[in-house]
Amino acid sequence: MFAVLSVDGTPMGLLSDDVAESITLQFDTDSAPTHRCRACGEELAETLDGYESTSGDSACADFEPTTETDPDYGEGPHDPERIPLSWCNSAAVHTDESEDSVTVSISVGDPRGAFTFTVRRVPDDAEGDLAGRLIMHTPYAGEPMPHAALTVLHEGTHVVGTYAPTRSLHSVPPAA
Repeated sequence: MFAVLSVDGTPMGLLSDDVAESITLQFDTDSAPTHRCRACGEELAETLDGYESTSGDSACADFEPTTETDPDYGEGPHDPERIPLSWCNSAAVHTDESEDSVTVSISVGDPRGAFTFTVRRVPDDAEGDLAGRLIMHTPYAGEPMPHAALTVLHEGTHVVGTYAPTRSLHSVPPAA
């Protein structure tokens, strides 16, 4: 069996049987900022007094007042927004020929663990109707030792982390 690693659709080369069976993408979640200012684009750090840029400025040079009581242009606070993927510690794909399986792992909080999704083939010579079939294992609400709490929105879709809905959610579309 051989594999070709591709990055953004570009083949990076042939991987031989001597190469490890997993590929991991690590994110710097310890020192990387998690927010940026919507107005000026500066990366922000959260402080006790709000958000400030990496240079220590709490005033945004591109601040625009929205009401008459707001300060003048360039004199207001930063408007923080989360940086995309700042919630992700890592993402990995692991193949295991001895288990005839592929596992995708995504770490979203505690870097010591991850949500894992595994597809494996039941051996052809196994007893029962599942012989030769593919089986998918996914995280589920209430599982022991979860990576993070899960709340079911509808079958196959969960909210990650602690969540108590304040109203009924009927308009959340299933994943494509």
